[in-house]
Amino acid sequence: MSNDENFEISIPSDNDGFIVLKCPICSEKFMIKIQDVNDDSLIDVWCPKCGLKSDNYLDDDINDLAENIIQNYIADLLNNFSEDLERTFRNNKDIQFKGGKKIDKESEMPIGRKVGDFEEKRYLCCDKVVKLRTISKFEGGYCPFCGELVDGD
Repeated sequence: MSNDENFEISIPSDNDGFIVLKCPICSEKFMIKIQDVNDDSLIDVWCPKCGLKSDNYLDDDINDLAENIIQNYIADLLNNFSEDLERTFRNNKDIQFKGGKKIDKESEMPIGRKVGDFEEKRYLCCDKVVKLRTISKFEGGYCPFCGELVDGD
């Protein structure tokens, strides 16, 4: 018997509608518009710096929050189970159970909006705009939408 739990994490965008992504291979951070991320026709995303594709571009803040949410869910399950056992065996002469200290919960701070050293770059090959770190914009790299090698500005 399997019980699936779903957790929703809100990823805020900046004022222009971009969210931060992070390449798990080279750790480059870049920003893509929310509508582009949600576009079903976008099958793959290439890192604009290293040009490699990945299945997961979640930022560290998102991963940390997800881990804390899961740890807190498990802490609640274990704390509730301990309380249930204590209630079950409260009046039993043969079996004694006393619940210990409750498991502490982790902080679930919402993810803040990202601002920083990002500038917009339009990729003519796909006619889409991405925000890159200023230095990455001038170095050149790869189009996140098609993987084409593009010169810097």
